[in-house]
Amino acid sequence: MSAETKKGGFMKFMEEKFLPVAAKLGGQRHLLALRDGVVMVMPLLILGAFSMIIAEFPVEAFINFMARVFGENWNAFEGVIMHATYGIVSVVACFGVARSLVNSYDVDGTPAGIIAMSAFFAIIVPSSLVDDAGETVEAWIAGSLDATLLFTALLTALIVGEIYRLLVQKNFTIKLPDSVPKAVSAQFTALLPGTVIIVIFTAIRLLFAATPWGGFPEFVTDIISTPLRHLGTSYIGTLIACFFEHLLWFFGLHGSAIIIFPIFEPLWLMNMAENISDGARNIVTFTFYENGVWIGGSGATLPVVIYMLFCAKSKLLKNVGKVGIAPGIFNINEPVTFGLPVVLNPILMIPYILSPIAAMTVQYIGTAIGLFPLCNNMVPWTCPILISGFLSTGSIMGTVAQLCGMAVSFLIWLPFIRVWDKKCYNDELASIEAKE
Repeated sequence: MSAETKKGGFMKFMEEKFLPVAAKLGGQRHLLALRDGVVMVMPLLILGAFSMIIAEFPVEAFINFMARVFGENWNAFEGVIMHATYGIVSVVACFGVARSLVNSYDVDGTPAGIIAMSAFFAIIVPSSLVDDAGETVEAWIAGSLDATLLFTALLTALIVGEIYRLLVQKNFTIKLPDSVPKAVSAQFTALLPGTVIIVIFTAIRLLFAATPWGGFPEFVTDIISTPLRHLGTSYIGTLIACFFEHLLWFFGLHGSAIIIFPIFEPLWLMNMAENISDGARNIVTFTFYENGVWIGGSGATLPVVIYMLFCAKSKLLKNVGKVGIAPGIFNINEPVTFGLPVVLNPILMIPYILSPIAAMTVQYIGTAIGLFPLCNNMVPWTCPILISGFLSTGSIMGTVAQLCGMAVSFLIWLPFIRVWDKKCYNDELASIEAKE
């Protein structure tokens, strides 16, 4: 069988079997709701990370200066901001996922988001504390609602969202006259579904209190969350995520939105929260992937953009380099993905998939052997490369890790981009000769 026949068979299989499934996955309402919930907590995580970076800035002269000017406890703000941001991640995500899911059914999702938060609190057993008078009180303490409970929050939101929309669609609601303001009637619409949901989750809490786990969140952590995290955040799990993200991009589908945001990022957020709160040593975190693999965007394309800008012969690649360099610095690479193009281009498909996998592998191994520090600080994915390496780790070695990733990516891209440049250059010459 010839290479052309094999390639045609592969493309036919992907178009007929793989792409329809991937497209359906990309539009799956529950995955979209999970993505929206994760996105909603991003501003909080970034704010909390910046407070951590400032309070623990790894330059002794800065620390000493701040202590002299503001006193020894100048960085006490870190704990306050961390509790107000990282500390409520699960609650915010619970609201966001339930609201987004119910909205997707053309039902007002805001009441569902509020009820989901209530249900979430209903199944979380508060801590028993002794107050100054010696009496025992129950309370949710700071840090008990952070990303370590994120999986429980997401699961709660999905269950609440489905129950709520089903009851509303079945008209299990209280109807008020049209003369009643909409804001008021909406709350009465949610009253009966909310009652059913809170009763269900209260029963769940009481049932699990009689089990060896002692509570529903503990059950979710032991049976679902921990095994999934160990699998999904291992090297092999991350490699699979990286491969399918970029394979989908090759076919013009938003691989990051389909694979990374809804499925893997919640797991990586939990890893990062565990590192911060418990001193764990999880290598793959949210910022490990976003700031270590997306070097100039998906496909680790920043090195090839720099090459095109300065070394390309064809007008097409020179123009793509000029257009792509500014957004590429901020990890936006649609000009490259659709301008070269990478989409449906078998020549460039190979480096587009292999390059980020190689960059991830280098940084994973380097972190595993202690050469590179853990990525525990949330940094926006649009933060320029090298700067984000320092901010996400609090160490210059984070920048070195990204430099190593860029170097490996460039070496993989180089032979393929040269071939494509030569082809485009020859096509341009042939086009000019044809016009003459």
